Amino acid sequence: MSGVDWAQALGMGRHGLYVWPAFGLTLIVLGGLLLHGWQARRRLQRELRQRWRRERRP
Repeated sequence: MSGVDWAQALGMGRHGLYVWPAFGLTLIVLGGLLLHGWQARRRLQRELRQRWRRERRP
């Protein structure tokens, strides 16, 4: 088995300066999309619950 040179692996040659910021930005965008989806779902559930309560009143 050969050892891994982690500095070279993380540096990805000269491409590391491009790859790691792009990877980080991708994670930030995906996290934002997840957060937005969760908030939209909670908002929709709250609105539907309020509408359901209003319609049930005599």
